[in-house]
Amino acid sequence: MVITVPSQRQLLKKFSLRPRKSLGQNFIIDEEILNKIVEMCYCYKDETVVEIGAGLGGLTSRLAVQAKMVLAIEKDKKLSQLLKTKIIKQNNIKIIQQDALHFDYETAASIAGGPLKVVGNLPYVIASRLTIKLLKTKNCIKEMILMYQKEVASRLTSQPGNKNYGFLTIIANLYADIEPLFSLGRESFYPRPKVESALVRFKVLSQPREYLINERYFVMLLKSAFSQRRKKLRNALALKSAHLSSDIIERVCREIDLDPGRRGETLSLKEFALISNHLFSFSTLNRI
Repeated sequence: MVITVPSQRQLLKKFSLRPRKSLGQNFIIDEEILNKIVEMCYCYKDETVVEIGAGLGGLTSRLAVQAKMVLAIEKDKKLSQLLKTKIIKQNNIKIIQQDALHFDYETAASIAGGPLKVVGNLPYVIASRLTIKLLKTKNCIKEMILMYQKEVASRLTSQPGNKNYGFLTIIANLYADIEPLFSLGRESFYPRPKVESALVRFKVLSQPREYLINERYFVMLLKSAFSQRRKKLRNALALKSAHLSSDIIERVCREIDLDPGRRGETLSLKEFALISNHLFSFSTLNRI
């Protein structure tokens, strides 16, 4: 169901708004695209939706028709006030003036009585950090439909060996099933960004896809592997902080039948989980 809402172009003109580059603001001004995004969200009357970056409320009002409640987060103070006083009319919308990185998703889910659905057009500068934060907010979020610059979206579904394959790819696939939905041209936004965008769906898993003895240790190894992409495992994973020498890396790799001469960018999620668990166990045993 679609309601009649003021067009985004009309609102921009009416309030003489100039998107703030410092906040990464690029408003979706294509009304058909806004309708299509809402269709992809499959919201139900018992669901609470968190919208990241409410902007001019074009998506907000449409989501509120389908959902029980929409918690619309908008960092821009001026836009938040406009939404509250001039634009939003529905009672099941709450405008929250806050940075989405600092929003309390756990409390929101508790108040809602169940996991949240998260929808939003993520600013490039925080897209990766915010995605990881959302995915690691366990049992509070069941699904996310998020807009990225196309380059970032491609990282989420890249395969080992691809230049876009990296830390974000593995972390995202550890916590969710990922489905690319559709791409958007630059003409769908105001101001026009320099690159195209893409909408992605995440079905958040109840447990990580691979068993990890220690998730923090796993993340530390990943960061090391991808901060030195051209180094081979025996060198890339040698960390003084974890008391790991290249000899230890080589020994453990041989034990699990993994070539220590491979580069981290060629390893699958399962292989990273395997080496993380064995290295953690080795390190723990040798500290006793």
